[in-house]
Amino acid sequence: MKKYPSPANLLLYLGSGGYLFLLIITWLHQQPPLYDEPLFIPNVYLFEQYGLSREFLVNIDQQAPGPLYQFIHYPLRHITHLETPGIRLVNTVLLGLMILLLTAIITHINNTGKKQSFVLALNMMAIPMVWNVSGMALTEVPPMFFATLSVLFLLYALQKQEHSLVQSILLTLLAGAAAGLAILGRSPFLVLVPAAGALLLYHFRHPRRWMIVVIYAAVALAMCLPVFYIWKGLTPPQQAFTGAGGLSFEHGMLAFAYGALITLLIAPRWFYFNKKIPVYLLAAYVLFLVLNITLVRFEFGPLSVTMEKILPAPLMRLYPFVISPALAVIAVYFIICSLLRAWERRTEPFYLYLFGCAMLMLATSLKVTHLFSSRYVAQAAPFFVLLLLPFDRFSYGKCVRLVIGMVIGLLSLETYFLFQ
Repeated sequence: MKKYPSPANLLLYLGSGGYLFLLIITWLHQQPPLYDEPLFIPNVYLFEQYGLSREFLVNIDQQAPGPLYQFIHYPLRHITHLETPGIRLVNTVLLGLMILLLTAIITHINNTGKKQSFVLALNMMAIPMVWNVSGMALTEVPPMFFATLSVLFLLYALQKQEHSLVQSILLTLLAGAAAGLAILGRSPFLVLVPAAGALLLYHFRHPRRWMIVVIYAAVALAMCLPVFYIWKGLTPPQQAFTGAGGLSFEHGMLAFAYGALITLLIAPRWFYFNKKIPVYLLAAYVLFLVLNITLVRFEFGPLSVTMEKILPAPLMRLYPFVISPALAVIAVYFIICSLLRAWERRTEPFYLYLFGCAMLMLATSLKVTHLFSSRYVAQAAPFFVLLLLPFDRFSYGKCVRLVIGMVIGLLSLETYFLFQ
């Protein structure tokens, strides 16, 4: 009788193969910089000219994220020559290192062997948005890497707090510095600071826990606040419009809907489900559909290019109005399930810290009013991998979901290169 690989081994082969495939196609993508890639490279030369100075910071142009991109690519310029595919491979390699960092974190918090932890860390490859940001020379992956490094150092600092005060302080300083670099990469990573407040739950009278949280927050903020002061905001002066106009509830809704997709691919057990829930979801959809047609008039059509080839023109005009309420229902359902899961684990401060990081990162899309991009959701990916651990199960169904996520990610990435 033919013996099939176990789900764990199959996930290992598929996830590792997916990463290697991403590495290979990134190397093969020889096209000149495209999409947002050309916007960031001139600022590397600006950094070379002025260094880390006020002149550099206030003259950053066509780039809303902070200077971490330049910090990374400037020292690597003799290797990448600031050309493709070298500048793209920087992100792909950082993704691989991020997976190793996640492996170390999972080994500690999940109390599992390194092989199983590595398989769980490979969930990063199931998240479609990760393929876009890791296969192109964009700005999301470097801060994601440093945010993950920050979580690892913070976990070590908490473990050492009772046994070695000196080691705990040093690890906290490193965690804060890594968080500061993440914030300098993209300002939404500021959520790391308020999320750390969850670590004080059930430890209000514990001086060393207070010391860790205060040092962590102080170091992270000390690294980024001077830059924000020079900018008079969270973005370079020329890009201040990206946060203008108050809040966009539509963009926030889309971010949580995409978060639900990530959860469905990695650990659908996160969602509560019974016989009545489909009825509630259908009723909510009808309500949101009526509101959208009569009052809200919000249009969002994912995969529109593909759908235009399938649906006739009259239906295509209705498609954005019909799909938007469905995404709203998914977002609300996901938020309710998430709050209930957080309540279930309300006695676990570190878990609530990860929960805060993931959910607050999604919520930052509320403040991005000029457009919505799945890249913003990708920034929460490492937190989701850690957050969903208790609900993850190795199965052949999980293998299928991993493949689906990777295929969606690959197709999404390739659209940038095929339609330019």
